[in-house]
Amino acid sequence: MIIFLRGPDAYRRRQKEKELTDFYQRKHPDFDFKKFDLSEDQDDYLALKDFLGQQSLFSNFKMSLIRGILEVEAKKIKPILKEQLTNENAVLVVSEDKSTKEFDFLLRKPAENQEFKKLNAEELAFFIRKEAEKRNLKFAPEAMKYLIRWQEQTNTDTWALINELDKISLADFPQPIAVVGLESLIPFSYQEEIFNLARILAGQNPLKKKLVALEQLLIQKEPAAYAFNLLSLSYGAPANLLLKLADYDVSAKSGGLDYEEILLDLALASN
Repeated sequence: MIIFLRGPDAYRRRQKEKELTDFYQRKHPDFDFKKFDLSEDQDDYLALKDFLGQQSLFSNFKMSLIRGILEVEAKKIKPILKEQLTNENAVLVVSEDKSTKEFDFLLRKPAENQEFKKLNAEELAFFIRKEAEKRNLKFAPEAMKYLIRWQEQTNTDTWALINELDKISLADFPQPIAVVGLESLIPFSYQEEIFNLARILAGQNPLKKKLVALEQLLIQKEPAAYAFNLLSLSYGAPANLLLKLADYDVSAKSGGLDYEEILLDLALASN
């Protein structure tokens, strides 16, 4: 059997890897288990082929965990994987990226697959509550909103969020934890700097100040789309700015202005 775990959230992927590995280890205490990272050594697919084809000396069950299949020519690795679709052994295939067309069979039966994509606000709230319970933490509503906003603006991967929850659990805040405590422990310093520079571009400021802000963004090599999206997420932004940003977004996504041109246009507007 093949189980395909995919998507950008490494923390939740790793949790599922551990869950499956622990399950099969309990079910088959003497099982053969081996990891293969084809992104480190593309020729390792030959060792994988040998491992899957050899008879186990100590158990009738074996499990392999494979990373980096997209780093190997499909014609080399695809037949090896296809042979395992109806095999009783467990083949765990893990990829941060979605499979290419050559590997779309991993998205269909008899293979099993699970995606670990970026969580939306509602999913994040559920995830935070679940992880907070493990650490005996309770958050006030505004504190919960703060954590969700922090995660949305900083990371796709929930590893960083887990690290922050661990820090919070050591801080001994009164519960339910108020937003003021979180602001002192996990400030938005870096994101706020980029956000403030982007707001200068969109605001009624002297042209020189706007161009300096634009230069700072470019010097820091911040993706223009990131600065634009921070503006779009602004709380309390004027309605006319939000309408302008919506028009810009349509232009960018339809092949009109790119995000660097949009930021320059914002800087030059009303001057």
